[in-house]
Amino acid sequence: MSPIDAFRLSEAAARKYQDHSVPAMFAPLADATAKRLNLPANGHILDVACGTGALTRAILEHLPGQGRVVGADLNQSMIDVARSMTKRTVHSVEWVASDVTALPLDDQSFDLACIQQGLQFFPDKPAALAEIHRVLKPSGHLSLTCWRAISPFNNALAEALATFVSDSAAQKARAPFSFRDGDVITSLLQDAGFSVATHDGIILQRRFEDLRAQVLALPVEQDMRAKGEAVIDQVIDDIAARLAPYSQDGVFIVPQEAHFFVATRA
Repeated sequence: MSPIDAFRLSEAAARKYQDHSVPAMFAPLADATAKRLNLPANGHILDVACGTGALTRAILEHLPGQGRVVGADLNQSMIDVARSMTKRTVHSVEWVASDVTALPLDDQSFDLACIQQGLQFFPDKPAALAEIHRVLKPSGHLSLTCWRAISPFNNALAEALATFVSDSAAQKARAPFSFRDGDVITSLLQDAGFSVATHDGIILQRRFEDLRAQVLALPVEQDMRAKGEAVIDQVIDDIAARLAPYSQDGVFIVPQEAHFFVATRA
């Protein structure tokens, strides 16, 4: 399997992602990001690795005037869900299923490009950033969020998986946080021809109202199901015990930290 094929998702996986991961994590992050951006009136905005469109929809809500917004993702399944969830708007909205290193978009055609929690999964990060640089207008901006620390939830999940399932499943739980060094990200941006204008953080308060359902919506579901229901119960109980300090009235409310970058195209 190629590095690209490893990230292709079925329609069912895209729907599960939208039903569980987006409300719990990616929609709140998208809203926080959109509110921090100085969205230009009538701007042309590109959302790279848009998934099911959480950030795309937040941009459409906050973008003044009549602009153009393009959501691009490797997975047609994600694009299909994103399109189905997008309401009628005054803005021009387009959806593109494409590898980030070969976007079917014109040179220097966007005022702003955004990557929400995608950079860490790009197999060729320099090539991806070079392609985004290509489609941005001179002095255009790139907004980037990437996890800054392993969240207490994912750490608890990884520890439980290592104990009851496998080390490889534990590694999957930590994978989204494997690329989190702010200095490394800054260097990548600079090497791609960007200058960093802003680098600070966003802290989400991630809610787990149905811990079992939210855990089984993750990519480690199949690893757990292969071990049987009894092992799944052990994993959930172990996670709940580890997250006890974050319990509030039966809901786990867990902090999750992200880098927030804004970089300018040189």
